[in-house]
Amino acid sequence: METMSEKVGAVGGNKGGPFDDGVFDGVKKITVGKDFHSVSYIKIEYEKDGKFETREHGTIRGELQEFTVDYPNEYITSVGGSYEHVLSYGTVLIKSLRFKTSYGRTSPILGHTTLFGNPDGREFLLEGKDGGKLLGFHGRSGQALDAIGPHFFAVKSPLKHYNRQGGNGGSAWDDGAFDGVRKILVGRGGKFVSYVRFEYAKDQGMVPHAHGKRQEVPQEFVVDYPDEHIALVEGTIDGYLTSLMFKTSKGRTSPAFGNVVGRKFVFEEKDFKLVGFCGRSGDAIDAIGAHFAPLPPPPPPPAPTPAPTPAPAPTPAPTTTTKMGPLGGNKGNTFDDGILDGVKKIIIAADEYSITYIKIEYEKDGKVEIREHGTNRGELKEFSVAYPNEYITAVGGSYKHIFNYDTTLITSLYFTTSKGFTSPLFGEMKGTEFEFKGENGGKLVGFHGRGGYAIDALGAHFSQATTSSSSSLIKVEAVGGKGEVTFDDGSFDHVRKVFVGQGNSGVSYIKFEYEKDGRIVTHEHGQKTSLGTEEFEVGQGDDITSVKVYYDKLYGSKAEIITSLTFKTLKGITSQPFGMTSANLSLLEGGKITGFHGSLTDVLHSIGAYISASPRTMLHGKWIQVLETRGEKPWARSVFALAVVGKYIIISGGEIEMDPKAHLGPGKLAGGTFVLDTESLLWEKLEEGHSPRGWIASTTASIDGKRGLLMHGGKAPTNGRYEDIFFYGVDSA
Repeated sequence: METMSEKVGAVGGNKGGPFDDGVFDGVKKITVGKDFHSVSYIKIEYEKDGKFETREHGTIRGELQEFTVDYPNEYITSVGGSYEHVLSYGTVLIKSLRFKTSYGRTSPILGHTTLFGNPDGREFLLEGKDGGKLLGFHGRSGQALDAIGPHFFAVKSPLKHYNRQGGNGGSAWDDGAFDGVRKILVGRGGKFVSYVRFEYAKDQGMVPHAHGKRQEVPQEFVVDYPDEHIALVEGTIDGYLTSLMFKTSKGRTSPAFGNVVGRKFVFEEKDFKLVGFCGRSGDAIDAIGAHFAPLPPPPPPPAPTPAPTPAPAPTPAPTTTTKMGPLGGNKGNTFDDGILDGVKKIIIAADEYSITYIKIEYEKDGKVEIREHGTNRGELKEFSVAYPNEYITAVGGSYKHIFNYDTTLITSLYFTTSKGFTSPLFGEMKGTEFEFKGENGGKLVGFHGRGGYAIDALGAHFSQATTSSSSSLIKVEAVGGKGEVTFDDGSFDHVRKVFVGQGNSGVSYIKFEYEKDGRIVTHEHGQKTSLGTEEFEVGQGDDITSVKVYYDKLYGSKAEIITSLTFKTLKGITSQPFGMTSANLSLLEGGKITGFHGSLTDVLHSIGAYISASPRTMLHGKWIQVLETRGEKPWARSVFALAVVGKYIIISGGEIEMDPKAHLGPGKLAGGTFVLDTESLLWEKLEEGHSPRGWIASTTASIDGKRGLLMHGGKAPTNGRYEDIFFYGVDSA
């Protein structure tokens, strides 16, 4: 949805050059410099489409002061300060600046004050209507800041705006209008609603905004966006907001969050959808309003099928390619190498600031073609690929605004190949990270971007890999107890970070940073305690493939709670255990984990996962350890069933943790069967075939002409014994 804004006139003098930053999604940080007379400099860090952009005006000198906003949850709603005629410059200049946010916070006075701590000069205050969000600045500047004015969000047609219902306390806020709503969290404080958090949809990403004071554990309502939208908002007011309820386009109705007490209100417009909220809040939600946008028109009916015509002679199908990016700065000269067959070698130069030069050796129709971009200076390094047996499937790196050059440049690059290898990092990873990946392992066939004195921006062409079948997504049932509040984050491209917080008896808080189409999407659940959080980060080219979950029903708890979580990745990196082990252990595994779901109250009761299980798992694995084995390697275990069939080693079951009573107890037993191809050194996890067990009698056997693993009995997790027999046959060895 196009951002709607109102440009408020600039306040101050009429000298200096005009500037207008335009309209962004919001402001994250403002840095203000002052000399002996006035505000001499301002730097604004904006966010636009999930990326940070910086604008600077005036001249850097004197003392620098900063004001940081907890964006996107918090945003600036007013710009104030003072201005005065400065004799030494012979003109009117900005003397001070001050900002107020949607949380009701007010910044210190940035700039000059009187002896009594007030802004020095003639004061001004510019506010967004009804708490509208600051989206950008305009004004005049030269040696100092002559004048300044803001762009604020403003409701314009064709939006339908519902005025705030409730009281006049607290601070006004207006989140603006987005593409839709993905999730709503509502928290109570006594008999009122004290906290709300809205997760809005913007393009392919998510923008959260939070208001009020979080007291009790919030309840959440998840919308199946974009296939579902909120069509109705209903609530009650008794001095403050006392309840909220939502109804969707699919006829689903949320629970009534809060106490249904007081005057009722309804926001609903036929053929419109909810796209944003506004309101007032302090320690509670004083009032709430909403923005609705018209639904898009239905797609036109399909055109009638034309009469069949004789088919022409078959011609070779053209290669289907995808052009991604470029990302980085907007200076330098545009280049596009076009579509080649593949890449054999890349040579890169970097200085202390950025990537300065890139030389690519392509192959086209059996011949080598070379392209060069940027300026060759700094340290040269190269990365070679055994093309055509190996090819590049991903290009990643980072870009950042470099003040020495007053532009954004590429600061680092790395490459991942079809064999799972990742190049060294060229340059230094600083600024905003990015990664381009070919769909289904598609091949890199060309670069495009901008370059001159350095590499300003970079993008890539990928050919689309042809596969007989695509990855299947499996929703693995949550393990543990049953909490009062459920959550379901859905599936993403990658899990990039996990934050886990402990309570007195178990895991009380968990936060995931997912990646979707190159953007970071955050989902958090539960409540932090004074114990804080611990973090596990997953590197580029790696993914979480297994989670070890401990849970137990502790004294005083109505249901089992999660007591410990441990994460393991495709490359064999294992996190620290977050929490304490307990009686029950389950493993979430079977492929790449792309999302989580579960339930909670004041603690985490259960957790499950979305797992992407590729049918080409023997080619998908990237696990590398001391002996360079790859694939989905099993957890360390002992007393498992074993067979050797040709080039394959097959193991099944086993003990993954010893019992405190040593061999007198059952220990922690696992199921699952894994195969190691001793030629390619690739592991593969097979489908489940038997229950967890250890101490198994096993041998290599042949049944009906197939050789494989024959296993009998074993010790059960209850310390009992099995009497069954299983056979896994290998089709070819």
